[in-house]
Amino acid sequence: MQLRRYFVEGLAHASYLVGADGEAAVVDPKRDVDDYLADAERLGLKITVVLNTHPHADFASGFPELAARTGAKIYTSYRAPVSYDRVPARDGKRIRVGSLEIEVLETPGHSPDSLSFLVWDSGQPSTLFTGDLLFVNDVGRPDLRDAEADPRALAVQLYDSLFNKILALPGNVKVYPAHGAGSLCGRALGSAPFTTLEEELRSNWAAQLRDLSEFVKRMTADLPDRPAYFAYDVAVNLRGARPLSELPSLHALTESELKKAARAGAGVIDTRPAPLFSAGHFPGSLNIELGSALFSTWTGFLIPGGTPIALVVASADKAAKARLEPARIGFDNVLGYTEADSLGVQNVMSGMEAYQTAKCVEWQAADLVFRPTG
Repeated sequence: MQLRRYFVEGLAHASYLVGADGEAAVVDPKRDVDDYLADAERLGLKITVVLNTHPHADFASGFPELAARTGAKIYTSYRAPVSYDRVPARDGKRIRVGSLEIEVLETPGHSPDSLSFLVWDSGQPSTLFTGDLLFVNDVGRPDLRDAEADPRALAVQLYDSLFNKILALPGNVKVYPAHGAGSLCGRALGSAPFTTLEEELRSNWAAQLRDLSEFVKRMTADLPDRPAYFAYDVAVNLRGARPLSELPSLHALTESELKKAARAGAGVIDTRPAPLFSAGHFPGSLNIELGSALFSTWTGFLIPGGTPIALVVASADKAAKARLEPARIGFDNVLGYTEADSLGVQNVMSGMEAYQTAKCVEWQAADLVFRPTG
């Protein structure tokens, strides 16, 4: 069996390519899909299956583009109210991928339509992709799918999925979750790339809560704030994100065009390091440094989903990456970019005030991501 893990820093999102004997599946793909295609070709594998554990809330998945470019079938829970063509996956369904069989397990709890995928290799259960249900040292939050729903009902389902389905499997099964340390989809995720069911049964704090009432109480207490952009991303993933190749090409914005866009309500993101931002910046712009792994997350915290975005970049060769990072969370309405040196604007604050403002944004965003909750 061939297995490759792909990890997006900041979003702390893990996706996987798994296959054998000429065929492969991709689990929970990220927005940019070229890595999967290149690795599959190098390994002599054809991607025939795309597996969605659930409609994710914290990133926009690239499954529509990956399926379009490979002809792969998309498997999503029959319970998910999606608007794209998929194979409606149900409990017990087995999917053939080369010499592997991948069994669908319905595991609601993090969301009502969560699935896990159990890989059978040579007739033995070997590998489990748990999405956002079970992480390393943690479990998924039951409050992220619908802000108006009562998370207690999902917490009850989470208990059943965890104890009666997942932890009932053989202890040597390796677990590969959809997120690692830093993700907002749990509370205190571990940083290890994988774990085993035996290890989680022994050390995962949630696995020690055998009493249902206590489990539900702990799952719904002291939850971090639900980021506003999560509802936007669920909607994106229920309909399927546009292929990146179909997004309008970026073009350079003049200062006049940038001012017009800002007056019309566009969010202006200055992607340069804070000291450069403090030396002079477009009035009203937000400073989110492109080099930060948390660029996508901060964008989602500070700008409402669907808002037009104009980018200020240090140089034109930074524009493509500055466009990809918002696209990772489905923020595709990027109007264009302006090179900072082409702006004839003066800093509206003193250098120290601007620097402190920029750092305050960083500290606030980092606190939202990493604040301990239990």
